[in-house]
Amino acid sequence: MFVEAILASALQVGPFWQQWEGHRALCPVWSEDKVEAADKRAESDTTDVLWPVFTSHRDWWRFCLLMHYQEQKEGGYQFQIMPIWFNGNDPKSGDYWGLFPLWGHHPHYLMMYDWDFCLWPVWMRYKTPRPSEKRWMTSNVVLFPFFHWRDDGSWGVWPLCGTGHQRESDHHYALWPIVTWASYRKDRDTAGEGSSWMVWPIWADVTRERESQWMFIPPFFGHVATKSGTRLRCPWPFFELESTTSRDRISVFPFYENVKLKGYGQGETVSGVTRFGWKLVELYRDGSGDIEESRVFPFWTKGRRYFRLWPFWSSEAVDEKGEVVRSRCLNLIPIHWIEAIDRNWAPYWTFYESESNPICTYHSLFWGIIKWRTLND
Repeated sequence: MFVEAILASALQVGPFWQQWEGHRALCPVWSEDKVEAADKRAESDTTDVLWPVFTSHRDWWRFCLLMHYQEQKEGGYQFQIMPIWFNGNDPKSGDYWGLFPLWGHHPHYLMMYDWDFCLWPVWMRYKTPRPSEKRWMTSNVVLFPFFHWRDDGSWGVWPLCGTGHQRESDHHYALWPIVTWASYRKDRDTAGEGSSWMVWPIWADVTRERESQWMFIPPFFGHVATKSGTRLRCPWPFFELESTTSRDRISVFPFYENVKLKGYGQGETVSGVTRFGWKLVELYRDGSGDIEESRVFPFWTKGRRYFRLWPFWSSEAVDEKGEVVRSRCLNLIPIHWIEAIDRNWAPYWTFYESESNPICTYHSLFWGIIKWRTLND
């Protein structure tokens, strides 16, 4: 084996300062990453200051996970200080703002469009899309969540009684969630015509063209049969048995679980996972049954391109062919990879790093103070 000593790089000073192409960092105070495309346009531009206190990208920045600014691709912007203030500009609706819970208007918040509120929860109004009906539905809420009504005829006085309408079904409740029932119209995209009802916590029943289901003390005991397969819970979550066109699954919680995922063709197995002790031990397999990845959380993870013996060692193939492998010691984060931690905090516990290719291996010890190269046999 040929060993070549290499002088320490002047661009790395212990775990504190790092600088190479596209990356500069004064850990953990500040770091900057830039990646440029062939036309010199920045594909990514990330700056951290005392992460996670402050992070910025090309079109957004975030402070203390509470203050956030985002530029929109189609134009405009939005700014918010959770949970009390937001403002912005939308190319379609113009300027908007809100001081929660006093008053505000937002063009798209969570699953709501054109959301208006005043002295929340006293009053709010919003729209939701109905793609199947090619229209928008408007909902009005007074003293959330007690009173609501919609322009499709739905209404509710929660939890006393209420009704809701969809394209293919009508839903009702009385003393929610004790008594609920629904009727379904003939529809090719769902389980078809039929009805369902539940008297909680005793019994529930679903009878439709392509679905039959019963539940006793829901959701603990139940059986469902559809066009795609069956599922048995007895009792949930301790025992589940499922066989459908997309997967086969047996679960004895928390001791054992086996899942086989099927393809859309002839129903052949394309992948699977076996778990012991819920998710403490996991074995992921390919369609032929060979193990692709094994995990013993949090200590051991081994895949075809990745290995981790936490907290001491990790290695990962960084190119598509798997010929370039990057390794490090120590690696204190028990999950695969968090980019911001790798930029700002990982240098403090990464005493040794190496990058290996088919010709040689580059080594770095004590944050680059000692570097050398070895030729691979």
